Amino acid sequence: MSSAFRAVLFDWRGTLFHDEDEADWIRASAASIGRSMTSSDMIALVERLGPAAEHPEVVAAHQTADCSADLHRAAVLLELRLAGFDDQLAQACHDRDGHLGASMPYPDTTAVLKRLKVCGMRIGIVSDIHYQLAPHFDHYDLGQLVDSYTLSFEHGVQKPDPQLFQIALDQLGVTAAETLMVGDRANRDGGAAAVGITTLILPPVKNYTARGLDVVLHLLQCS
Repeated sequence: MSSAFRAVLFDWRGTLFHDEDEADWIRASAASIGRSMTSSDMIALVERLGPAAEHPEVVAAHQTADCSADLHRAAVLLELRLAGFDDQLAQACHDRDGHLGASMPYPDTTAVLKRLKVCGMRIGIVSDIHYQLAPHFDHYDLGQLVDSYTLSFEHGVQKPDPQLFQIALDQLGVTAAETLMVGDRANRDGGAAAVGITTLILPPVKNYTARGLDVVLHLLQCS
């Protein structure tokens, strides 16, 4: 194990866990309100999600959306309504976020977290999120591997604000110089570098495929 590092901070969504595919998300949300959807209706909604996410009002709303549960709800409902979701379906889709069945770890997450603990690393989760993440880790028997959770909605600040990363360091009881940050979005997770944390940004991969987390083990000489 490298003596230079004592801890690893991980982003959650897109780094350790991925969401269900968009069509599955919409289908499950519709089913929760007793509604079935045709394939054509499903495809049409999925296709409109991308343009809606790029709408200036949506982009602006997401700059602070994860600072509180209420702000997140407002931003998501705005985005879904602009994509053509009716109010009932939009609310159901919003409520689906955070459901234990809607997010799952990448295939290599468990093995890498376990190996890091064997190497003596402290592990923290730092996430822009509007609900508790411990239940998700517990659901997949990963809770015992995590030493701290730093969640944006609990602190009223979100990435890339350096304050959130400093809070994460304080919660773990480590310094920036002895910590590695691992994320998937340079414009968000890259904020860790502002407080002196060595930062690794992973390239995107498809859902349900290996995330490539073994590179963390190689960097920390913990293979």
